[in-house]
Amino acid sequence: MAATGTSAAGRPITDVLVDIGRNAQDLLRAELRLAQSEVRERLIEAQPAVGLVVLGVAAALLSGFFLLMGALFVLRFVMPGWAAALCIAVTLALTAIVALNVGLRRLRAARPVLKRLDESAKEHAAWAKQAMR
Repeated sequence: MAATGTSAAGRPITDVLVDIGRNAQDLLRAELRLAQSEVRERLIEAQPAVGLVVLGVAAALLSGFFLLMGALFVLRFVMPGWAAALCIAVTLALTAIVALNVGLRRLRAARPVLKRLDESAKEHAAWAKQAMR
């Protein structure tokens, strides 16, 4: 490398650095396109499985509903219909409250990990911008 700021091939160093930045951008864009196409292919392959999962979830919800209806009819032998329905509704409400509280606690516990990932991604983006300049 000469002392005048040119490379061994006679190109100014700024031109070489600009070419390196452009090549890095092109490489990053190509990687993103490749990742997008891979994700798209995997989603297309997963469509039948997703359909079966949706069908299974719908069947599970319906079976749960009919199980609750069966419990209601059994309880009607012991108490009035309105009281049986009220017992089932209160039981479901308590189950929902417990599940929501546990889920929210776990989400709050996971938040610092997500925050660190977000900060790390921002740091990488800032480093890449600085490297391109």
